[in-house]
Amino acid sequence: MVTSALSPAPSRRDRKKQETRDRIVTAGLALFTKNGIESSTIDDIALAADVGKGTIYNYFRTKEDIVVAFLMDIEREVQREVAQLALGRGSLASILTRVIRFQFTLKEPHYAFVRVFLAQLCARATPQSEWVAEIQTVIDPPLIELFTALQKRGVLRTDVEMAALLGAFKVMHLGLTVIWAIEGPPWAHIDDAIRGQVQLFCAGIEVKR
Repeated sequence: MVTSALSPAPSRRDRKKQETRDRIVTAGLALFTKNGIESSTIDDIALAADVGKGTIYNYFRTKEDIVVAFLMDIEREVQREVAQLALGRGSLASILTRVIRFQFTLKEPHYAFVRVFLAQLCARATPQSEWVAEIQTVIDPPLIELFTALQKRGVLRTDVEMAALLGAFKVMHLGLTVIWAIEGPPWAHIDDAIRGQVQLFCAGIEVKR
């Protein structure tokens, strides 16, 4: 956990809560990987994490929520790298293509959990859902930094509102994620889909030379 002069170090109580939450997620993911989500019970997770069953419910309402939490952690790792990709050479389309490919590469080992996440998103999520709001706080700042850097480089139009850029990009990315999840390994066609969608997206926002 990174701290700075502007963000005080977490208290001992907060650290213990985070450690417990991480232990539950780690134990849950290990069981899901070994036995499958359906065959793993909350009792199994509690035993593996060395916590009481009630403690599990203090952090997560369902087994699927553990998967969502894990993928949120992965998403934070992805987004830490997103803005750096703007520094690379190439056209606007090539940079945004790299952004999306990088995300899929990082998530590829967790493909089964991405499918669970998408199922939860479709079955339970609303715009008011707490974890949906949390996703936006993770995704939006790095994307804003990315698009701002691309505008400063002169490859992205500055007359398009940032909110519109964010919304359109996230809709495109979600659609590609669904295609990626449905296709599954070895993902023979997703690269073509990424290139095609990004080119169409960029056609309306890139600076014409």
